[in-house]
Amino acid sequence: MKNYFLKIIICLVFLLIPFKEVYVNAHEQQKQVALISIKDGMITQAIKNIAERFPNVTVRQQYTETYYGFSVSGSLEELSQLAKMPLVKDMHFVTTYRAHLEDSIPFIGADEAQLYKDQRGRKITGEGVKVGVIDTGVDYRHPDLKSNYGGGYDTIDLDKDPMETKLEEKSTFHGTHVAGVIAANGKRKGVAPKATIYAYRALGPGGVGTSETVMAAIERAVKDKVDIINLSLGNDVNGPDWPTSIALDKAVEKGVLAITAAGNSGPGLWTVGSPATASKALTVGASYPPVLFPSIHVQNKETIISPMIGSAKWGKGLNGRFVFKKYGEKRDLKRVKDKIVLLERGKITFTDKVKNAQDAGAKAVIVFNNIDGNFIGQIKGKFTVPAATISRKEGLMIKKIIEKSRVEAKTGHEKKVDILADFSSRGPVTGTWQMKPDLLAPGVQIKSTIPGGYLALQGTSMASPHVAGAAALVKQLHPDWSMEDLKSVLVNTATPLYKNNKKMYHAYEQGAGRLDIEKALETETTLFPTSLSLGVTRKTDLQVKKDFVVRISNKSNISKQVTAINNQPATGIQWVLPKPFTIPAHTSKKINLTATVDTKVLRDGFYDGAITFSTNDDENLRMPFLLLQGEPNFPSVMGFHFGRVKGKNRYKYELYLPSKVEEYKIAVFESETFRLLGVIDEQENSKRGIIKKELVLKDFPKSGIYKFVIFYKRKQYESATESYVNVAKIYVED
Repeated sequence: MKNYFLKIIICLVFLLIPFKEVYVNAHEQQKQVALISIKDGMITQAIKNIAERFPNVTVRQQYTETYYGFSVSGSLEELSQLAKMPLVKDMHFVTTYRAHLEDSIPFIGADEAQLYKDQRGRKITGEGVKVGVIDTGVDYRHPDLKSNYGGGYDTIDLDKDPMETKLEEKSTFHGTHVAGVIAANGKRKGVAPKATIYAYRALGPGGVGTSETVMAAIERAVKDKVDIINLSLGNDVNGPDWPTSIALDKAVEKGVLAITAAGNSGPGLWTVGSPATASKALTVGASYPPVLFPSIHVQNKETIISPMIGSAKWGKGLNGRFVFKKYGEKRDLKRVKDKIVLLERGKITFTDKVKNAQDAGAKAVIVFNNIDGNFIGQIKGKFTVPAATISRKEGLMIKKIIEKSRVEAKTGHEKKVDILADFSSRGPVTGTWQMKPDLLAPGVQIKSTIPGGYLALQGTSMASPHVAGAAALVKQLHPDWSMEDLKSVLVNTATPLYKNNKKMYHAYEQGAGRLDIEKALETETTLFPTSLSLGVTRKTDLQVKKDFVVRISNKSNISKQVTAINNQPATGIQWVLPKPFTIPAHTSKKINLTATVDTKVLRDGFYDGAITFSTNDDENLRMPFLLLQGEPNFPSVMGFHFGRVKGKNRYKYELYLPSKVEEYKIAVFESETFRLLGVIDEQENSKRGIIKKELVLKDFPKSGIYKFVIFYKRKQYESATESYVNVAKIYVED
C-alpha cells in the first residue's frame, strides 16, 4: 500500500504543469569554482595549457600535499570543456561547509592521564603535540588559550592571522569553543591542556566556508607538520570520494591523524556527510555526558529544549497552557497572559519575539526552527521570561497537538548519560558501505571557551575535539606510534553504549562505542583495520564468503597471548576465527578471518556485531562489523540548495547524486497548507555526482519558507527527500 500511494503522488506531481522555465545561456552564467585533480607531476603544464586555451579561467589555489591539483573559477561551459583536457583526472565543483554546533572531561577519563608519564618523565597533558583546528578561527588572546597557541593561517583572507570573525562581520566563536575542548589551560581545562594549538581559519563570517578553503587549510596543516587535525565541520553529502574526504585520507597517509565530526543530521541513516566519510579519518558522533536538561512535557511526551543565550533561567515546575502564535509579532500575541507560547523562527529577531511575548504577559517562549535540524538562539537585553529553541520536527509535532485540543504543558529536568544524541549523524557511507561514525564522545551541553568568555554548546562539533584531545594524550605517551595505531587504540577500546531497552546501539550509529581515555592509555595492542565492512549481499547470492586480513600489533615490552571471540554475533553470519595465538613484544602478526553469510535466512536490512580480541593482560579490543542485505535504500538525492541569483526571475539549485538515478523531479509546496505550487525541474538518467543548474522561474514566490520535495527513481526504489527553503535567500557561489 505504501509503494502504491507513493506512485500515485509521483504521477500526480509529474502530470502537473510546471513553472515556465528558461535555461540561462553560458555567457550569462555566474562564475563557478571547481577543484581540478591533475595527473602526477603535471600541475605546471596543466596551468600553462589552461592559460592558453581558457584565458577567462582563473587558477585560484594549488594543492600538492593532500590533493594533487588546483582550484579554478570560470563559466560552467568553460569548466566543462576544461574537464576534458588530457591532463585532468577529475573535476568537482566546490561545496559549502558549515560549522556543526557535570563536566565531560573527567567523565571520559581525561583526569586519569595525570597518572601516566611520557618517556621524558612528564605528566601526560598533550605537551609537545601539535593539534590543528580547521574551523572559524581561534581567539588566541583568550586567557585560557593564549599560552598554548602555536600559530596558524587564514585561508579566507589569505594571511597569517586566524582570528575569529569580528562582531560587525557576522561574528563567529565556534573554532574557539573547539580549541578550548582540546587544550584550554586556564579557568577551564581541556582534554590535553598543554597541547599546542594551530588555528586554521577556513570558515568565514557566519561560520561558512567552501571545500576550496577547507582543503587549503588541510594543506597548510600538513606543511606545518601538525600531528593531529580536527575538523568540526561538514556538509550533508554522503560521498566517500568528495575532495575533502580524499584530502583527509591523504593527510593520514602523510602521518597526520585526521579527526572529524560526523555531523548533526541524525537520527536518520545515511546522514553522515563529507569529510566525515573519509575512510582513513576518525569520525566522531555525539553522546550525552552526565547532564541535567531542561525539558517540556506535552501529553506524556518529553522534549529536551535548548535555552537561548541570554535567556532567563528555566525553572522546574513552570506550568501553563501551551499556545501557538505564529512568528511572535505583536499582532499575533493576543490572549497569551500566563501561557507558554510556541513560535516559529523567522520574520523578526529572537529578541523581538521574546520582548513581544513578555510585553503580552506570556510565561515562557519556545521557538522552533524554520528549516530542518536544531539551532541555538540568542537574545539581547534583560528578560524575565525564559526562552528556548527546539527542532522543526519537534515544533511541528507540538503545533499539531496544540491545534487539535487544549493542552497544558509543564517544564522539568531530565538526567541523561551515555545515550546517543538524536542529532548525531548515522552511517554507513554510500559506495564503500563503511561503518561511520568510528566512535562517540560527549557532545551535549559542553562548556568551553568563546571570545570574551565561556558558553555551553552541543553538536558533534563538540564531540570531535574530545577525541582530538585524547589523541594528543596518547601521542605524547607513544610518540613513535603510527596514525593507524593511534586511531585503533582510541576506537577499539571504546565502551559500547546501550539504549533504554538495554539493546546495544548499532555499529552504524555508535561505531565501536564511547571514547574511554583511561582504557586507551593503558592499552598497548592495536588492530588494523578498526572495523570490517562485509559489503552488500542479496538473496540471489546464496552463500557468500568474505575473507579479511587483520594486522594485530603488540606495542609493549612483553609477549602477549591473544584470543579472538565472536561475542556479539549477528544473524546469518558465521565467523571462522584463529585459535589463540602469541605475539612477541614489539611485533605485528597478520591473521585471517572468514565470514560466511547465509543470505537465505536474512531479510533485507543491516546486520552488525563485533569480534573481540582479548589479551592475557586484560586488554579487550572490539572490532565492529557491518553487513547490508538487499539493495541499499539510501537517499538518492543529497546536498540540495536553492536560491536567487543575479537577474530577473533567476534562481539556481544544486544537489548531489550518490548513484545514478533514472529520473528526478523537484516540486514546490506551501509549507503550511502543503498546496502544490508546481514542478521547477525534471531530469532523466542523471549520473552520479554534483548537479548545478540555473533556471528562470516566472510567477515564482519572492519571499517566504517553502517546502521543496525532490522525487526520484533509482532501480526499483521510488522515494523523495524534502527541504524547507527561504526562497528570498541569495544563492552564494561556493
